[in-house]
Amino acid sequence: MKKIFLACLVCFFILVKVSYSAIIEVGVTEILDGEVTSIIYDNSSNVVKFSTEFYNTGSVGYKARIKIEVFNDSELVFVGWSKEKVLMPGGKEVFDSYWYGDRGKYSMKVKTYFGNEIKDYKKFEVELNRDITPEDVFEIKDFRTYDNFVIFDIKSKVDTKDVVIIPSKYTYGWIFEQEKIDSMPENSSKTVIMKYYPTVWNPDNVNLTIVAERGKYYSEKTFEMKKIEGLKGLFLYLIDKLKILVFRLS
Repeated sequence: MKKIFLACLVCFFILVKVSYSAIIEVGVTEILDGEVTSIIYDNSSNVVKFSTEFYNTGSVGYKARIKIEVFNDSELVFVGWSKEKVLMPGGKEVFDSYWYGDRGKYSMKVKTYFGNEIKDYKKFEVELNRDITPEDVFEIKDFRTYDNFVIFDIKSKVDTKDVVIIPSKYTYGWIFEQEKIDSMPENSSKTVIMKYYPTVWNPDNVNLTIVAERGKYYSEKTFEMKKIEGLKGLFLYLIDKLKILVFRLS
């Protein structure tokens, strides 16, 4: 009888311990943080490519993008946004962005947007020394605006590569991503979808700069960002959605 009592007592304490352990939670501090680990840029031509490596030093995943601001003395002359990427804890990504500038000395500021945080990186100087007389070879057709993207076709008169489409002027405060086409054969056309994120929507203009092969080819055009309403807008939207589907499958 005594042995049974002792056995029951031991079982009781084991159950109490297990139950107590089950309610203990191990707390992990969530940290939202990140840092720029390197910035590499090529200013050997009028088309400057910035490659910014960003490192998630925190304990939570987030989406991130890079913003580059270009100043001529104190005047802000250009704002460029990279594409958005997902960064998990401990992850690193390189964000590319482009700027087309004239000869001169400029100061640059890099800002990182991640989660709900914004971090400034130190300012640095960039000097452009080359003067290139570019050839206008690109044509933009069928530009249309939707809630968070614009779509259009680009045609090239020559065989070219490294075609960059840069939104150079648009509503201040909006995010407007850049796009890049690896190559375009002579007289070929490419469909381009560019994402943008307005704060407060209002019809406005966007200036698109198209450059290729380190500034050898250059075209620029301004478009009115105005949504097409009614049945015509719905019809064009369905056509453009089909074009996007074909574009993604190709």
